[in-house]
Amino acid sequence: MLVITGATGHIGNNIVRMLLKDNIPFKVLLRKDGPELANLEIEKHIGNLLDKDFFSSHINKGDTVIHLAGYIDLENKDYKQSYEVNYLMTKIISDVCYEKEARLVYASTTDILIKDDSGNYVIEEDISKIKHNYPKTKTMATLYIKKMQDKGLNAIILYPTSVIGINDHKGSQAGKEIIKAANKTFLPYVKGGYDFVDVLDVSKAMIAASFHEFSDDIILAGSYYSIKELYQLIGELTGKKKRLFFVPKWVAKIATRFIKGLSPMMIDIVSEAEEFNDPKLKLLLEEHIPIEITFEKVLKEANIKTNGNNKEK
Repeated sequence: MLVITGATGHIGNNIVRMLLKDNIPFKVLLRKDGPELANLEIEKHIGNLLDKDFFSSHINKGDTVIHLAGYIDLENKDYKQSYEVNYLMTKIISDVCYEKEARLVYASTTDILIKDDSGNYVIEEDISKIKHNYPKTKTMATLYIKKMQDKGLNAIILYPTSVIGINDHKGSQAGKEIIKAANKTFLPYVKGGYDFVDVLDVSKAMIAASFHEFSDDIILAGSYYSIKELYQLIGELTGKKKRLFFVPKWVAKIATRFIKGLSPMMIDIVSEAEEFNDPKLKLLLEEHIPIEITFEKVLKEANIKTNGNNKEK
């Protein structure tokens, strides 16, 4: 049986729909129900996601837990919630999976990866060097799972980049920025960019990881765009010319004090992000949805007209 946390989130509700379509049995564990799962006939269990007994009562030997629940503190103001949701809940679930001999598929994030001297991506193990709550607590959780793997926990850690795509009911930050950019003519940009991956590709990869015995870390990447290239692509998709102007990083950080939805963490992430390429991804996903099609789907779901030149295979 598959057991899913974070089913009301962007990745989670797409995974639920895929499992329903393929008639794969599963249940979801929720803090509270939400409209994201409305009209879907699924097995739901509502409870305290920081209560080990709640998880123990719903995770059994041989199950696979897809753990997606998390909290992104963009404004970096709520360490307590970041710690409880991202680290403590993950620790509890890991312990229960270990005790029950269940498999764990964990959604970490590329935001916690750095390059070592050999150019390989590794996790920053010195927590004191991480200044933002989200990557700090996701790092703590990821390192704990690795420690439990050494003890025998059957787990795989997946690292999605920036996930975009359909059924973004809560409005991911990346999705919101794409829609905002589509509605504006004058767009400031900073040096840097980000790797974007379709939520359907991430969902397929996570389901595939549930039915394999892979334990290697795998980065779930798609296509890298600089912020300037991203805005140009949005202009091409909408047929609306964008007027772009460069803003230094320090100016952009000052602007975060006055612009709602923009945070220093976002500026740091895009200015430091690089293109990811993990050959192991082919173990879980044979081919990607072209990211141009994904962007078009995001715009259409927001009722923004596009030129419709991109066709999905």
